[in-house]
Amino acid sequence: MVESKTISDVSYYKATTQFADDVLDDGYGGYTNLHITGASLGGGLAIISGAQSGAFTVAISGMGATLSRETFDPPVTVEALNTDTFDWIPERDYIARIGGRAMLYQNAQCRAPKNNLFACHNMWRSLCELAYQCGTEGRPFECRCVQQHGYPIPETNGNRTFEEACQEAETAWYEMFPAD
Repeated sequence: MVESKTISDVSYYKATTQFADDVLDDGYGGYTNLHITGASLGGGLAIISGAQSGAFTVAISGMGATLSRETFDPPVTVEALNTDTFDWIPERDYIARIGGRAMLYQNAQCRAPKNNLFACHNMWRSLCELAYQCGTEGRPFECRCVQQHGYPIPETNGNRTFEEACQEAETAWYEMFPAD
């Protein structure tokens, strides 16, 4: 009731929820199984839209909606948050702890230096931790996990080194997206 028109206009969850509802209501080719994802602010928006639309949601470091659930239009139920949303929450990620957790979440390690206050609130670091802890099922381990986040070099299971594979991937990237 206290929401002004200006605040209502920037309530991005309304647009993402409307899109999810349109997809689920046969507005985009008859999809019946929709998953919403997001990280950080996008994760928080995904949690709200997932709970409002009934689409299953996976967030990385998403702000919770449990405490503010009744301020949304329409309000979000605890049941919807507890059944339709999942949040990956790294230790020492203070942003992901804002707003209260729903029932489905995974606490995760964060190997970032302890003197960096927001280093654990990083989608790429979270994806590296997920791949490191759970495995990659034969997919390549991200070079950035080793180069930028200090994860150990994976064991070689082919005929090239990890460094060679990373160099090839970087070369292919720049060929696909030239700077000119």
